[in-house]
Amino acid sequence: MHPSVWYRDDFGPRLSPACRLVYNRWSGIADTDLPAHLHRVRDRAWPVGQYPCIGQWMFLLPGLAGFPEFPSMVDLVRQREATVLDLACGLGQDLRLLAAHADGAPTARWWALDLEPRLWELGYELFGDRDRMAAHFVAGDFRTLDLTGDSPLGPLRGHVDLIIANQFIHLFDQADQREVIQRIMGLSRPGTMVVGFQQARRQPRADARPWGTMFFHSRDSFVALWESVQHDTATEWTVQVREVDLRRDWGLQEEDVAWMPADQVGIEFVFVRSH
Repeated sequence: MHPSVWYRDDFGPRLSPACRLVYNRWSGIADTDLPAHLHRVRDRAWPVGQYPCIGQWMFLLPGLAGFPEFPSMVDLVRQREATVLDLACGLGQDLRLLAAHADGAPTARWWALDLEPRLWELGYELFGDRDRMAAHFVAGDFRTLDLTGDSPLGPLRGHVDLIIANQFIHLFDQADQREVIQRIMGLSRPGTMVVGFQQARRQPRADARPWGTMFFHSRDSFVALWESVQHDTATEWTVQVREVDLRRDWGLQEEDVAWMPADQVGIEFVFVRSH
């Protein structure tokens, strides 16, 4: 599949109210200036990261703000000692979503990881907040990054309160997804919340992408995977996984899903460690 199928010239109706608030409140960008600003940065980001989240303007959709649990996430990050980790952060839009809605929340204990530093550098330009976003951005592959000792994420082991995994776990094949979830659980402690959303299929199966093989779960197969790793790691979690409609619930347009198979759906998940 060629990345060109994911490119849309204009964002159309994708700019959600929850995201518009970020640009108005956090970034101080007026509505009249916003379209040109978004186009300018997105067009520079596309050659760097040719993913649907950039080509289809998915970073403008409600995302976590559409979750019924979003107020709980906002309350959590308002706590001064709360530690946040955003996996595959891209432009860093999810951190800005939390920062804007949790107005005044400290960001110095926030962390973000991505393979491509140029994306989060463009994120500073997109949100105009290099002087205010104090999160620590780390370049690396979560599957192989050292999570112990003096490594960049070493201090987070057993101390993360909120882990964001939007459109992340489904990037890998089944074996790597198991490894990723094990690593996520290794960073957690009782009370840790793991949240995210990703594409799914009603019939689980693998599919090829330019960056490798992805495995698309159904709701039930994803729950089974999480519970299997939970058993292997001797941890206990409350599990909330919802199947959602990509257009009705996420705000995608018909053109955004035209390249997907007929049984495409989305899943949203919220896991909270209880032991």
